[in-house]
Amino acid sequence: MHRVDLYAADGGLGLVVTGRDIPHLRLEVTSGRRMLLRQQNRVVLLGKVHRWNYGVHVYRTGDYVSPLPPLRADHARQVTPPRSGAWFDRWAHQFASWLDNADAGPLHNGFWILRPRRLPPYCLRDDLTEDYPAAYLDWLGEGWNGVLPLRQLPDADAGRVRAYRRQAREHVLPPILLWSVSGLDGYLLLDGHCRLAAALAEGVEPSVLVLAIGSDPETDHEWLDQAATGHVELMDRVNEQAARGRPDVWRAADALTRQFADRCAGPPREARTRAWPLRGGVRAWEQQAATVAHGWLADVEE
Repeated sequence: MHRVDLYAADGGLGLVVTGRDIPHLRLEVTSGRRMLLRQQNRVVLLGKVHRWNYGVHVYRTGDYVSPLPPLRADHARQVTPPRSGAWFDRWAHQFASWLDNADAGPLHNGFWILRPRRLPPYCLRDDLTEDYPAAYLDWLGEGWNGVLPLRQLPDADAGRVRAYRRQAREHVLPPILLWSVSGLDGYLLLDGHCRLAAALAEGVEPSVLVLAIGSDPETDHEWLDQAATGHVELMDRVNEQAARGRPDVWRAADALTRQFADRCAGPPREARTRAWPLRGGVRAWEQQAATVAHGWLADVEE
């Protein structure tokens, strides 16, 4: 894996991944609006989209294992200054190393983005999915954009949570790791279930690093070509206005040029999350649902 710094306002890393055709943690899909999340040979999540695309029913099996090792308190306290740009960069590099060495993570060939993100408050409050193991992600309105834990969130007085609550009070609590999944219109919590529970118990906003697949370079070139064509058309109009002696036309030209430069120099865009075909199709999915989700499928609304 090759790393590149992202020269954006919030920083972050670009990860160029090669030699991984199929990831150990991957989405698989089949007809009938069915999906599942497989980790190695285990099914860790089942999903079925509402027939009118109103949302998606999900069921977590409890077999998910984080691709990151447990974070030690002494390690957390060594990463300073807390919540600064350098702090996020150090954690991003650490998470990238662990993901690169993991045999249970989602990385596959392509360009990935790992960067800090300040989520809207509702993402980790109202739209944090606390129902477990079954839940419904509501896509109505402006979409979901919430966070789905892959394990049940522990109680606020659980042993590890109490240790992390102390780190939260000391402002050294490491970030949680989210995976941006376009097929769910939101985020999967890859690592940090106890840290998230600790932050919520202490009433503090958890620091967040988001992992997402980056856009294809060819698509970016097409987008840049379109942006350049649009900019040329606007500048042609500016030149026409200048020829007519319109006042302040060059001030407008300067503003348009700066806007175009900002668009071209902006951070890389996220792409749609890749999914693989489910071997065995609908029958295999229903067999998995009957085995690991018991009576859940009968309760799923069409």
